[in-house]
Amino acid sequence: MNPMPPPTGTGSAAGRPPYPDLTLASAPVPALTRAFLPAHVRATARFTAPAQVRMLGLLQVSTYRGPARSFVRSTEDTTEPHLTLGVHSSGRATLVRGDGTTACRPDDIFVCDHAVPFLLHESVDFELHLVRIPRIALTLTDRQVRALSARAPFADGPVAPLLGPLLRGLLDTLPAYPPATALRLATTVTGFVGSLAAEGPGHGQDVEDTVDVARPEGAAGAEPASGPAQEHQDLLWRVRAYVDARLWDRTLTPATIAAAQHISVRYLHKLFEGQGSTIGRWIQHRRLEEARRELARPEAWDVAVGAVAKRWGFANATHFSRSFRAAYGMSPREWRNRTRPSEDPASGDG
Repeated sequence: MNPMPPPTGTGSAAGRPPYPDLTLASAPVPALTRAFLPAHVRATARFTAPAQVRMLGLLQVSTYRGPARSFVRSTEDTTEPHLTLGVHSSGRATLVRGDGTTACRPDDIFVCDHAVPFLLHESVDFELHLVRIPRIALTLTDRQVRALSARAPFADGPVAPLLGPLLRGLLDTLPAYPPATALRLATTVTGFVGSLAAEGPGHGQDVEDTVDVARPEGAAGAEPASGPAQEHQDLLWRVRAYVDARLWDRTLTPATIAAAQHISVRYLHKLFEGQGSTIGRWIQHRRLEEARRELARPEAWDVAVGAVAKRWGFANATHFSRSFRAAYGMSPREWRNRTRPSEDPASGDG
């Protein structure tokens, strides 16, 4: 029996065909599976019907339902870079990814990079949602993507306990939202994924150029620490919170930040050297991200690009546009047009 062809679906609101990146198959069993699953499991593998494919703003949602011993796997993909966010509404599975296998429990979330094939072997009857998120919709560095997609399926930490129930509640029904509502919901999901990347596998800060907010004392998942290392980390959180509250201020400089925190400019730079970044790069990254989010909000579609740039601390629209293109590979206007749903009434499929 040959593998089933890629699933077909409803397509996007703009009429694009759904991405054919996922199939359910039983034979031939991929080499990846043969390497890790025992013969008696491979011999009894089954397949079910193709996925139900729906769109939520810029996100593609593929929902699979099937019997025990089904395989759900990625296939060769030539479309834009993306991440796949997975969550079960019911069932449990073995996730085969790269050169290892891990258990995927009912409450677990997992993330896969499009460049690394993955496969799920479902051990009981199941319902699975796979959410395809374009990389352009996420302001993540390559290092963050590698770290996030290498994490074993998880349900703990500050973010996953919030995101898991939200995804299941949203995706189990996924009605035909109006385009503006669908876009807001998609933005919420991508924001959570950015927070997953920022928390890191140990629920701490993972990296260069990440988006952070002030961490409240006693936050879930925070690891207790003491001494100079804890003081250093607390200071870093305070600096980031201070900057986040003043992104609009074009006079924000290392000197003004250091003075507000009662430290030297030299020590401020050393704080960010340990994060693989600089304070200047981090400020620009945060300004670009907030401006990008505003450009995609329906209520801001009539606001001039230059006004958005000014609101987030850029000196002029030219500098903003040049920086935006360097970061995201397109102009602010192109990004806004891409996120704006078609005016066609049929686009209400969400």
